[in-house]
Amino acid sequence: MKYLRSTAHPFLFLPLILLLLFTGCKEEEAITPLNTDKELLSFKLESARNLQLKDGDIVGEISGTVIALEIPEDVDISSLIATFTHSGVKVLVGSKEQVSGTTPNNFNSSLSYRVVAEDESVQEYRVVVTLTPVIVPEVIAIPCIRVETEDRKPIVEKETYLKATVVIEANGWGDDYEGTTQIRGRGNSTWGMPKKPYRLKLDKKSIILGLAEERDWVLLANYIDPTLMLNAVAFKIGQLLELPFTNHAIPVDLYLNGEYQGNYLLTEQVELSSTRVNIDKKEGILLEIDTNFDEDFQFKSTHYKLPVMVKDPDIKSDEHFQRVKDEFHQLEAAIASDQFPNTPYKEYLDVESLAKYFIVYNLTHNMEINHPKSIYIHKDKGSKYTMGPIWDFDWAYDYEGKGAHFGSHVRLFLTNKNFPPPALGYTFFSRFFGDPAFVALYKETWRRFHAEKKTELMEYVDWYAKQITESQKKDQEKWQNGTTNYGYKIRQLKSWLEGRFAFIDTETNALK
Repeated sequence: MKYLRSTAHPFLFLPLILLLLFTGCKEEEAITPLNTDKELLSFKLESARNLQLKDGDIVGEISGTVIALEIPEDVDISSLIATFTHSGVKVLVGSKEQVSGTTPNNFNSSLSYRVVAEDESVQEYRVVVTLTPVIVPEVIAIPCIRVETEDRKPIVEKETYLKATVVIEANGWGDDYEGTTQIRGRGNSTWGMPKKPYRLKLDKKSIILGLAEERDWVLLANYIDPTLMLNAVAFKIGQLLELPFTNHAIPVDLYLNGEYQGNYLLTEQVELSSTRVNIDKKEGILLEIDTNFDEDFQFKSTHYKLPVMVKDPDIKSDEHFQRVKDEFHQLEAAIASDQFPNTPYKEYLDVESLAKYFIVYNLTHNMEINHPKSIYIHKDKGSKYTMGPIWDFDWAYDYEGKGAHFGSHVRLFLTNKNFPPPALGYTFFSRFFGDPAFVALYKETWRRFHAEKKTELMEYVDWYAKQITESQKKDQEKWQNGTTNYGYKIRQLKSWLEGRFAFIDTETNALK
């Protein structure tokens, strides 16, 4: 085939080319800007002011003169309160003046917010609501523990065990379990609360929900904890820091003599054992420093008058007890010395464990270290004292002295304030910040933890919350302790932790 050559003159196409160029290069039509003296600057529906918003705040997207809102379809929108900012002198809906965060409106009807300028001119913003489908979350089953006491006797004290049977439905958290046990109450202040904590002593060592084989187990009630996970989060911090012998946390539903008791945290009993505090059972020592002072073998330390108790092992003789006291006083004397920090105290104490221990207590703002209460320290045969295991975080997270969690995130965890003087724990533990070498270790340990582990900690909070969401609803129905918006409490916890991370950054940068 032959191709024919065109003989048309090129100028014949000029009008077409100019038309195409004009069309392609034409600028988009400019949007007339809004008057800045009557502009709506922000618009949202806050869950704190709209209790029907169980999943948090809804932020309106302002585009031109349209406010777009996406609201779950199961939310009652007949009376919602908007929080807004604007550049005018007032805002109206119809003829009614609106007060941000106060005035309710029916969002089922056609709704416009009108911003009035000083010259009484008006800019109107139309509300467009899109109802979004509600996705039903996957129901996650946590383990269920059913305990039945002999003759269904009630558990009314902490000293005497009752015989019982225990059945555990693992629900994928390990293997199911059936056995015989003994059960009693436990705790100090927590025992006086409506929802009781318990201790189990199985008749034989057993693996429970994947945790190492043992007889003694603890069920923490977390009654004052609005998230039901504050102890679990503290344990996670300890694990991320690789603090020796940190406990595990497994959420469970507890039934006692057929009656639902609520959401509990199953964890290990703090004790000397090859699967717990794994040190020599005869020559090793586990001490608890606690003002409750309720163990059989106890003493007040020489220099700081600390209430020291022997938790494990059983003391066999006066000589054994004296050796325990002498070893602790050797450490304490090196810390109390006028020559501190130029003393051999680091020969007696693992300061790396102390730095990690302080980080757990600081990040969770656990002020019980100041009393002191529930402070564990252990020492293996021929070794140094090591801090831990960590324990008892019910009154942490800014609760102590306030009676509510997640308030200020800028309070010091070591303080002599708000305690009957002297605060024995503060006097002892604050001493270490007089050692520049320890301060440097503490700062570097914090820096690494923040950089390498913060994300994992926050992910754990979300993961744990997801596991217990359904259990928390049942717990709230049982105890009616005020946590009706669980998602809001989890956001509070995460926001408070974020603030605490920032505060400790500033605090450690100022340390010398």
